Amino acid sequence: MKLSVIFFSFGFFLVLLQTTFLHLFPLGPIVPDLILVLCVYWGLNHPTVGAVLGSFILGYSVDVFSSPVLGLNAFAMSLVFLAVYLSSRCIWIHNSLLSAVVVFFASWIKGAALVIVWNLVLAVDGLWTGFLKYIFLEAFIAAILAPALFSLLRRGQSYLENMRMLA
Repeated sequence: MKLSVIFFSFGFFLVLLQTTFLHLFPLGPIVPDLILVLCVYWGLNHPTVGAVLGSFILGYSVDVFSSPVLGLNAFAMSLVFLAVYLSSRCIWIHNSLLSAVVVFFASWIKGAALVIVWNLVLAVDGLWTGFLKYIFLEAFIAAILAPALFSLLRRGQSYLENMRMLA
C-alpha cells in the first residue's frame, strides 16, 4: 500500500514536470510522456487495482492541465496499462532495452488511441498524417528515458522494501 502511494505521489510530480518544465526544452510540441513510462512500469511490475486507478487518475490529471478535451489521456493511459499488463502475462521483462521497447510500443498505442478518439470527437480530416511524426518522436524520447526512470523506480522500491524489513 505504501509503495502504491509513493508511486502515485511520484506520478503527480511527473505530471507537474511534464505539463510545465518540459515545455521549456527546445523540442517544439514534443514533450516526453513520463506518465506513460510510469504506467508501463506499473503494468509490468505492479498490476494491481491501485495501479489501474493511478493510471487513470494521472492520465486525467494530464487532461486537466494540458488537454482541450477531458478524458482523452485518462482513456489512453488506462488502455496502455491494460495492453502492457496483458502482454506482461506472456513475456517476462526485466531488461532495460526490452523495457524501452515496451514503452515505445505503448506510446504508439496511446498515440493511436488519442488520434482515433480525437477524430471521433472533432472529425478533422488528415489528422493521422500530422500526428504520425509527433507520435514517433514522443515514443522515441519516452523509450530513451524509460530505462533511467525504470531504474529510479526500482531503486525506490528496493529502498522501501529494505526499510520495511528493518522495521
